[in-house]
Amino acid sequence: MPMTIEQKKADSSYIDRYNLFYVEAIMHDSSFPQINRIRQIFENITIDEFIDMVNKTIQANDYEVMQQFLYFLLLFRDMKHIQDHINSEKFSVDMLERLVFFTYGYCSLYDHSTERIIDEILYFLDNDKLLELVLQSKNISKDKLLLFFILSKFDIDMLNRYFKHIKNISEFINYFLNLPDEVLRSIISRNYHLFQYIMLMMAEGDSEQMVSSDFYNKFKGDIEQFSRLSDIIRQYKEKTDYEKDKLLPFHQRDMSRISFLVNMIKDLPDAKKAIDYFDSEHLFIDIMEKNIVYAVVTDPILKDTFKYYDSMFDIK
Repeated sequence: MPMTIEQKKADSSYIDRYNLFYVEAIMHDSSFPQINRIRQIFENITIDEFIDMVNKTIQANDYEVMQQFLYFLLLFRDMKHIQDHINSEKFSVDMLERLVFFTYGYCSLYDHSTERIIDEILYFLDNDKLLELVLQSKNISKDKLLLFFILSKFDIDMLNRYFKHIKNISEFINYFLNLPDEVLRSIISRNYHLFQYIMLMMAEGDSEQMVSSDFYNKFKGDIEQFSRLSDIIRQYKEKTDYEKDKLLPFHQRDMSRISFLVNMIKDLPDAKKAIDYFDSEHLFIDIMEKNIVYAVVTDPILKDTFKYYDSMFDIK
């Protein structure tokens, strides 16, 4: 449980970081708060101080305060202790849900994509916290668009854990089928495993058989591309020494592996979608490797790079 007021007063090491943050980020007459000064507020913040800071930010009910807090929270999101605090049992689902919905509203207001919420604010969360969010939050489970985007972050094990708790599968499938087409395509591209899982559930129900067929025909192109990508990834993982390459700088890595990625993506109808899917499946060792592959595939000047390099696989 968070510290009580009396406990805070008794603890001389306790720091009211919300007040420090408010002074630096809001009260100072500047449109650009001093990042290094605010960094000091987040550095070494204890779990109780962090929870107190989040609670006060929410209770302030001030758009500017919340906006600034989330901006710096995302800016410092790679701080290990910040990630630990958010995934802690002490950090309630209610607090997390409020942060997610504020970010959701902010992205909608400024016409940012829902994917941006998933890839930024949920970046912090480990699998157990994500599952807790979708199963125990009061409102996210009711917002089917947001729910499905969160589910698109789940691997097979997480999907199994989630669906064990879902009693009305038919209702779940109907929600999925009634999502806008562009959202469905985005979900398919973000997590082909989720799509396969739902297709399997549709096929298992007699009343859903026709729906499953219609759905397949409508999204046939997307399905075929991601089915192809799924096969490529399976063979790639079987044959590549990915773990060895992880320890090496780029110029010492197995260029046959990089060549394979480049040439497979070139043969697919949507290179960007393929790269994003490969990235979600952790096929790139780091962002530099992803960017190099993307540049080779999309830049006409680099189009012949790896063209004559021996392929590491023979995938037909």
